[in-house]
Amino acid sequence: MKPVFHPFWEELPYSNVFVAITPDILHQLYQGMVKHLVAWLTAAFGPAEIDARCSRLPPSHNIRIFKNGLSILSRVTGQEHKDMSRILLGLIVDLQLPDGTPTTHVVRTVRALLDFLYLAQYPSHSDDTLSYLDKALKRFHASKHIFEALGIRAGFNFPKLHALAHYVSSIKLIGTTDNCNTEATERLHIDLAKNAYRSTNHKDVYPQMTKWLERREKVLRHAKFIEWRIKTADNANGPAAPTPPVTRIHIARIPNAKSITFGQLSLRHGAVDFEECLARFLLTQRYPDWTPVQVANVARDIRLPFKTVATFNQLKIRLADAQGIDDAPDIRIAIRARPASLDSLGRAVPGRFDTVLADVADGGDFTVQVLRICRMVLPLHTHR
Repeated sequence: MKPVFHPFWEELPYSNVFVAITPDILHQLYQGMVKHLVAWLTAAFGPAEIDARCSRLPPSHNIRIFKNGLSILSRVTGQEHKDMSRILLGLIVDLQLPDGTPTTHVVRTVRALLDFLYLAQYPSHSDDTLSYLDKALKRFHASKHIFEALGIRAGFNFPKLHALAHYVSSIKLIGTTDNCNTEATERLHIDLAKNAYRSTNHKDVYPQMTKWLERREKVLRHAKFIEWRIKTADNANGPAAPTPPVTRIHIARIPNAKSITFGQLSLRHGAVDFEECLARFLLTQRYPDWTPVQVANVARDIRLPFKTVATFNQLKIRLADAQGIDDAPDIRIAIRARPASLDSLGRAVPGRFDTVLADVADGGDFTVQVLRICRMVLPLHTHR
């Protein structure tokens, strides 16, 4: 690359080429600031302590456990930096610096940068959210000097940090950051290159890849055309009502345990009084007009015709975007109900039974008043 002292836009009126340098969540924030932040925290608290805390984190929804820590990772991807961002505050919230310096400024700095990271990714903005974004950046600059005091940084004059100062003005000018995030084009490298290459026999690949991509595009266009025709036919009699977000539930085809008695279910899964609870559920489905007292009185005397159930250890739920944004990624939740067991080396693996909030309003409004805290068991009854 050679320097250009007189670029083509030098004398163009009403032009500012620097405005074309748009925000980039992937490379400026995740692969930039988060990468720097992880390195600063590792240098401040020591890699051994950070790695130990990573391995001891309790499992939770959408939380990745780095069992071997962060220091051994190389060529860290953007997704891995996303997973790190979810646990950084939990790793350092009560740590002590080696020289006894209070960690207040460190926690404030990390929190401010994470606030900026997530506010910058909002799919829609208002004057209030942009003010929150600007205040988060100011809080970061007000507390970042702690890393200079610890001797980790000699200064903060580098491009990826300076770029954060232009996020608010850029969002006002060209829109939200999902319009210019390079994560989408990075993803296309998988869809248009890697997957296409895997579909070939690895000999004379370019003609095969081209044909594979052409056929996929034709199928996609035809599917979009059919979808458009169906919507056109449905809207002939009037505008269609907006469709609510679809929740998809996935469960394995084969159960993890095909036959467990009610007694074993109580001991292994902690499902006490499972038989009576199942009888209550069946009665409410058969007699929806009965009161809870009637259901409870009858359920005590019911003897189910089967005494074993099949159990599943995991249930996956995919939630569509609550605002109805088509391009927003689905929220994936894995709910686990795994009893204690032994691994291949004979070591004890503790059980895990996730807690969920169940909607008991029978299709009513999703409010706090109709939510009940439940512990997952994931059984499926089978007649014996």
